[in-house]
Amino acid sequence: MPKPLKPRKKAQPDHTHPLKGAKGKANYFAKLAQTPEGRELRKQWSKKPRKNPGRPKDTRDGYTLAQITPLREKAKAEARIIVSKIKKDFTLEDDRAEEALTTAVQIMREPGQNRDKLAAARMILDFTKVKPVSISEVSVGKAEAFLSGLLSEEEEGDTTDGQETEKGTQTPLH
Repeated sequence: MPKPLKPRKKAQPDHTHPLKGAKGKANYFAKLAQTPEGRELRKQWSKKPRKNPGRPKDTRDGYTLAQITPLREKAKAEARIIVSKIKKDFTLEDDRAEEALTTAVQIMREPGQNRDKLAAARMILDFTKVKPVSISEVSVGKAEAFLSGLLSEEEEGDTTDGQETEKGTQTPLH
């Protein structure tokens, strides 16, 4: 590529030191870090609890604690009703199983991530629905019945299959 006839003037770099301001003045925290008293003061400030530290624990993205609390209470009430219905249909052996089932239903009813809801739904289905009989057990039963049928046919037909009868004729094999 040929060199341009009149190269453009380059702007002065606007890079400044990260601890210095735009006009070259030292940053306040950089000055504090230069003395032991300043470093101690900085540690005290960083350990001080904040007025508004952020989203409360276990609060979903996009919700404040005031918004999520009524939704949780509603989900908890619905979960208790659903588990009481399940308890009538299925026998729950202990209180921990009932509590786990209530928590799973509550997770399904609360707003949240789909994978959490799917895991809770899978747990509820495993707990309440009877799993279907596996195909291998059914095929083994059919194979055993088939083999026992062959044995009984063989025992009954030992005298007639493939042997000459009194008349001298041979019976055909199947």
